[in-house]
Amino acid sequence: MSSEALVSKPESGHWTDAYPDLGRGPVSLEDCVSEEFYEREREHVFKKTWLYMGRVEQVPRSGCYFTRELTFLNTSIIVVRGKDGVIRAMHNICPHRGNKMLWEDDPFQEVSGRAPLLYCRFHGWRYHLDGSLHSATRQDLLLDFDADSCRVPAIQCEVWEGFVFVNLDPHNTEPLRSFLGELAHGIEGYPFEGPHQVYRFKAELQCNWKIFVDGFAESYHGPYLHASSFGSVTAEAREALNKPNPFTDALAYRLADPHRMYSFSGEPSRRTPYSKPIECVMEASAAGPWTKRAERGPLPPGMNPTRSEKYGFDSFQFFPNFVLIFGASGFTVHTHWPTGPHSHIFETEMYYQPPRTHKERLGQELTVTYLNDIILEDASPSEGLQAMLNSGALTHFTMNDEEILLRHLHKMVGDYVESGESAKGNSR
Repeated sequence: MSSEALVSKPESGHWTDAYPDLGRGPVSLEDCVSEEFYEREREHVFKKTWLYMGRVEQVPRSGCYFTRELTFLNTSIIVVRGKDGVIRAMHNICPHRGNKMLWEDDPFQEVSGRAPLLYCRFHGWRYHLDGSLHSATRQDLLLDFDADSCRVPAIQCEVWEGFVFVNLDPHNTEPLRSFLGELAHGIEGYPFEGPHQVYRFKAELQCNWKIFVDGFAESYHGPYLHASSFGSVTAEAREALNKPNPFTDALAYRLADPHRMYSFSGEPSRRTPYSKPIECVMEASAAGPWTKRAERGPLPPGMNPTRSEKYGFDSFQFFPNFVLIFGASGFTVHTHWPTGPHSHIFETEMYYQPPRTHKERLGQELTVTYLNDIILEDASPSEGLQAMLNSGALTHFTMNDEEILLRHLHKMVGDYVESGESAKGNSR
């Protein structure tokens, strides 16, 4: 499969023709309904790839930490900055008797804070920020005890452009930057560093994680599902529902196994004939606050690859579940965490420049309100879609040329599962 940037359609007029390995026919939906496939997906995808945990701004000083509850992988993770400034990750477990160390009232809620040592409240054992033992209580009771081997279990942890990732596979040898590949290299240099004004949204949805990722992998649905949210899109859709839409049709696709991106016009983050009165007052809309993109500096080469004047957004979807969306005024992170074959937790973090005025803050909050509504517009049909897939009435999806990223995701997940199962069989 080609990894070259695709900035214009092939002569045939079909994006899919650039990636013949993906095929054109129906795509099996078994990976969205099968409990057996879900178990294999957990084992061969999520336990063996780099997973996004958070940003470095969450651990700005030594001793700062936060936890992530990965219930579907049967673990809780501590991310902490050591006294040497290094960010590390480890399982949230005391090696003495297995107690979860960092928690407050509810042991299954994520926590954050700052401490000079990691402390287990069960028996009072303490550990350095690198996971090594600081002190054990009642050492007179310890028998044949090796203090040097008593460490909080470490997890591979690396940082890319301020994003903290972990890999739960103890046999992994691929560095994070190599795994993220050319797509990530093309957006390095974007002003990711803080300070940020951050807005967060989280929801548990009754649909397979891939179904919701699919909803953010094409803009084909924009004029129909989001008709009430995007004024310009709605107006264009009224004019011609079955013709190319300059606000939603893709500008470019790029597939770089196992990752993918697409660039599209989107609704402009500026006043249009369809702007709502509140948007004109706050100078903000669903596409973002009406600030000049130039204020953020020149774009890295991987963004807006067509250099289109109608450019609105780029969506970079890093396998398996880390999505970066760039708009006019900042960037948004999406992550998707399975909780079962028919459910998952969706998290989004929206990063903007700190507002300089009350009006800018209100403009950002207006945009976030729009985006939350749009996410909910995506959620309801996704849950209904899952319910109908579970009926067994269909066995395959029918996908068009603008849904090429959907084909790619389902193929990549299937390939990882098949490869993992094959490796298991050969090792027996």
